[in-house]
Amino acid sequence: MALAAAADPPATAAEVAALPLGRRDARLLRLRTGLAGPVLEATAPCPACGDEAEFVADCKVLLAEQGAASSAAPITCHGLTVTWRPPDSRDLLAASLCPDAAAAETVLLDRCVEAAVGPEGALRPEELPPAVRAEMLTEMARADPLAEVLIDLACPACGAEFIVDLDVAGFVWAEVRSRAARLLLEIDALARAYGWTEPDVLALGEHRRAAYLRLLDEGE
Repeated sequence: MALAAAADPPATAAEVAALPLGRRDARLLRLRTGLAGPVLEATAPCPACGDEAEFVADCKVLLAEQGAASSAAPITCHGLTVTWRPPDSRDLLAASLCPDAAAAETVLLDRCVEAAVGPEGALRPEELPPAVRAEMLTEMARADPLAEVLIDLACPACGAEFIVDLDVAGFVWAEVRSRAARLLLEIDALARAYGWTEPDVLALGEHRRAAYLRLLDEGE
């Protein structure tokens, strides 16, 4: 959420926490595009043989999908009318504290279903039949496409086909942490070699830092 707030200021942590998950992650994809370009390169282990399968995802394509999101309109299904909203980061946190998937689903339903009314009156969210829950999942995906990014893969080693869930927030956070760690190493190397301060090194810019680091490597 800190990255998402920084990606599109002004935004407070509370405002970002209240965003639907896909809208939050759209901010992260725009940030990542500005830092390193639109192409995400990653790997996922094959569940059949354990070999790593490489895949790419295009931030521009993903952002276009989010831009085409539908509204969170009430669902009428099997005689029930359900008013709901897409999950946000607060809902995800609450669900993550549950002991199992069934309990997490109940928490999400309780938090995201605003009203459920049938011929015999109001229902509690956990009383919704499976068919209505399935319809809600479909509509949630339409209203917030980036909340769950699923990618079809085929293992290059054994040919097994499987689906990977791309954790946009985790991916961008890991990249930013990696870039920050690399930058600290570059500052340390150049400060030791030339006696520059941290502001001096940062003022060089990425390309000039890389040039000086190559000079150090060639001189060793």
